[in-house]
Amino acid sequence: MQGVPTPTPTPPPELTNFQEWLLAQWPSVLSALLVVLVTYIALRIAKSWVVSAMRRARIDTGTQILVRRGLSIAIVVAGALVILGILGVSPAGLVTIVGAVGLAFSLAIQDILKNFFSGVYLLLERPFRVGDTIKVKDQEGVVENIGVRTTTLRTVHNVRVMVPNAMIFAEVVANQSEAREGPVLGNRPPGPA
Repeated sequence: MQGVPTPTPTPPPELTNFQEWLLAQWPSVLSALLVVLVTYIALRIAKSWVVSAMRRARIDTGTQILVRRGLSIAIVVAGALVILGILGVSPAGLVTIVGAVGLAFSLAIQDILKNFFSGVYLLLERPFRVGDTIKVKDQEGVVENIGVRTTTLRTVHNVRVMVPNAMIFAEVVANQSEAREGPVLGNRPPGPA
């Protein structure tokens, strides 16, 4: 039995192929890992900055959560696209697939997106504030909350009404809290002519 050599185990062909690929592509893999680290750091910095900015602006908690999640998804998707591009995946094909899926998704939730972007506009533009008395179409009441999807009014009869932000964005809004005393347009105060 001394003359029989013991065979050395050979790795499976899949592992050998992966090892060869890793040896050939190690600079790309290292760059991809660096992008993962930069994406993680950018995500942490952006989230902390956005959270502090929204707290200073006194934006409600639901909106803060939504903005943080949207920002996180955008940064992670951008990082993933860069990583896949570094590893040799065609970015044009990826962008095409992401665009097609995004278009189908946005068409499916068109009304929700309309209310969302109207709510973001209302939160940024602030045509009225919480506590103002407004009238939209046939609804009139005191603004209790301006959310991302709806604005909540409390009517004179103590009824809570949730008005979709897209309706507020598209209709004429009368802010009765902004009414000022003074001369009416077209009537000039008496004085020298």
